[in-house]
Amino acid sequence: MFFKKTPVTAAELDSPSTVIGKGVYLESACMSGQESIRIEGMYKGLIDIEGSLVLGETGSITGDVVANYFLVAGEVNGNIQCTTQLHLVSTARVLGDVQAPSLIADEGSQVSGRFIIGADRLSQGTLRNSEEILRIQNMGDAKEVINDFEGI
Repeated sequence: MFFKKTPVTAAELDSPSTVIGKGVYLESACMSGQESIRIEGMYKGLIDIEGSLVLGETGSITGDVVANYFLVAGEVNGNIQCTTQLHLVSTARVLGDVQAPSLIADEGSQVSGRFIIGADRLSQGTLRNSEEILRIQNMGDAKEVINDFEGI
């Protein structure tokens, strides 16, 4: 799900609505909301929020993330989609694909995945097309792909 782009304020980053503290493990199918979240502990599941998300150095996320703004200082094992900006600080480690109209990657940050950067590319159609490209790349027989498209 994509939301309208809204600027992120310093107050929103400094005073999040929800904090998952260091030493806390939380697992759910999906965490969603409209406010900002800070994670210093471990979270497993989908995160889909309209606000900003801050992942501290001690924090880790296993699952896909959709957020307006995402600052990563910890570890993410999943795909990331931001509607305004993704900021990877020097301690960030991401295993997954990244989509954002704007990216800040500090020296030392690590990403193992694909990047799709730029506002003109960020849409649900792009996501669908990216998944289709991956499916095609993973298929050995091009005839199956042509037959699939003819059936649409």
